[in-house]
Amino acid sequence: MFSKKIRLPKRNKTISVATALVLMAIDEILQESHSNDKVVYGYQIMSHLRDNYNWNVKSGTVYPILKKLHQDLFIKKGVGPDSESKRQTIFYSITRKGEKLVNEIRSLNDEALEAALTPGEISDRSSAIKLIKNGFPSNNFAEKYLSPLLRDFCQNVAELIAKQDKNGLNNIEEEIKISVSKLDSVKEILEGELEKIKTLKKL
Repeated sequence: MFSKKIRLPKRNKTISVATALVLMAIDEILQESHSNDKVVYGYQIMSHLRDNYNWNVKSGTVYPILKKLHQDLFIKKGVGPDSESKRQTIFYSITRKGEKLVNEIRSLNDEALEAALTPGEISDRSSAIKLIKNGFPSNNFAEKYLSPLLRDFCQNVAELIAKQDKNGLNNIEEEIKISVSKLDSVKEILEGELEKIKTLKKL
């Protein structure tokens, strides 16, 4: 679905859904930011796309898009201390040209835009969330659902780390911290289910 194109009538051009989503994510993060810096980092963009657009994006996909957006003057980039880790890393901000493009994307016919942004398949991450929300199947769910998901996740992380330069490692470090916090949330949910089981056994 992310290879699909969105037609921009005013420009008589097309833009890929992936490029549109990355640019929209930057704009949305900056609008939601309470900081005066008005900059965004790569790991924030990826987290936003996963959480808001159900796109389990990889750094190898998002950073080439960011590079092209920068070359086309839709965004600016710089290097400075991350607001959380305080380490030097690349940050991005949106230009006037980029804001105009975002507004043009958002001004498209709602049905056409929704059709372009509708995912064809559910990611592993969203499947896991659905399982958590709807309740796990009773037949050995840990072995059947949770273990493969975590095994694949850990393998992907290991492969990703092996390919990174120093800046990439900083971004991955922040992503892992975010992942740990989300896994803690899953732990809390499962511990809540254990309490339910204890209560039910006493009845």
